[in-house]
Amino acid sequence: MTERRLVFTLAALSAITPLAIDMYLPAISSMSESLNVSEPQVAISISIFFLGLAAGQLFGGPISDAYGRRPMVIMGLGLFCLSSIFIIFTNDIHVLWILRFVQAFGGGVATVNVAASVRDIFSGNESARIFSMIGSITILAPLVAPALGLVVISLFKRWEAIFVILSIYSLFALYFYAKCFKAANVKDKRKITPIRNYIDILATAKPMIIMTALVISSSGLYALLASSSIVYINYFGLSKFMFVVCFSMNISVMMITSKINARLVRKFSAMKLLRFGVKTQVFIAVILMILHESANVFIIAPLLALFIGMLGFIFGNAISIILEYFPKTSASANAVVGVLQYSVGAAAGLLASLFDDGTLFSLILIITLSSLIGAIILLVGAKHTKVLA
Repeated sequence: MTERRLVFTLAALSAITPLAIDMYLPAISSMSESLNVSEPQVAISISIFFLGLAAGQLFGGPISDAYGRRPMVIMGLGLFCLSSIFIIFTNDIHVLWILRFVQAFGGGVATVNVAASVRDIFSGNESARIFSMIGSITILAPLVAPALGLVVISLFKRWEAIFVILSIYSLFALYFYAKCFKAANVKDKRKITPIRNYIDILATAKPMIIMTALVISSSGLYALLASSSIVYINYFGLSKFMFVVCFSMNISVMMITSKINARLVRKFSAMKLLRFGVKTQVFIAVILMILHESANVFIIAPLLALFIGMLGFIFGNAISIILEYFPKTSASANAVVGVLQYSVGAAAGLLASLFDDGTLFSLILIITLSSLIGAIILLVGAKHTKVLA
């Protein structure tokens, strides 16, 4: 398989979860009316989705390390497709929460193998470059997803149509993955030892510092995801179209920074670029905290986009450094990252939804604290344990 084909195939696979999250953001108000519940109750399903992703990765990682990537990807995508179809017919918010968890579980089982597949083939700064290339393509999913969701709702007048599209996409992703990644005989099959794998990973101090910094620094993204429609539509009074424009700005900046990172990592170490990302993120968060009460949407939206954009320097570099320590259990290590990231992200999103007071304060506070704590952990912890420079 050529490098380009591998990148596009894995990017298409990893795009399935951001599509499932972001496509229905413009439909939250329609869903709340249809299900006869409040918008925050529908928004809670986003946090539930993150928990499902974490559980799916926790389950799928060790099995993938023992028996190969392909079977778990196929199983995960199949589960994602079936749950998407069931969501189409639900009319109860509690059933929706359950099915979104199952949908996310399948997505987690499948996507935990993306980073592991890269680590199977590449290492060092080269893996950081491939992660950035995959990320720059994957980011197109959340970039177009809200607009696509808005178009689907406008055409079909029903939010259920979004999940029809998701089920179809998962089938296409399954077809292309199965075609590109042929079944292989795993000669060195190992016992499935999830507990031992996870204990070994959690006990390795150096990558755990990077992992903790990544998880906390990125939790602001999940708070914004949970609150984005409420902030832009309810607080700033924007139309759904302008909400899509503002939301897409976040992803556009992140796509640009991912591409920049893919080039810079040839000259600078992944650790140096990671440090730059977390430092700049803190600086932007402090500006947001100072200006959030008086600034209008034309100031807040670009600042939020720059804040989220710094993840282009954080995600790929952090993952490549972490997986360098676990060549034989890369899927399990990636599962630990996913569990921590989505669990903390779900908590951040849940807090942003529950403590929404009609202002920007709760959201800005969460992203400021998350970026500051993540930066302190990285800059202080990594220095004292001599993590890969």
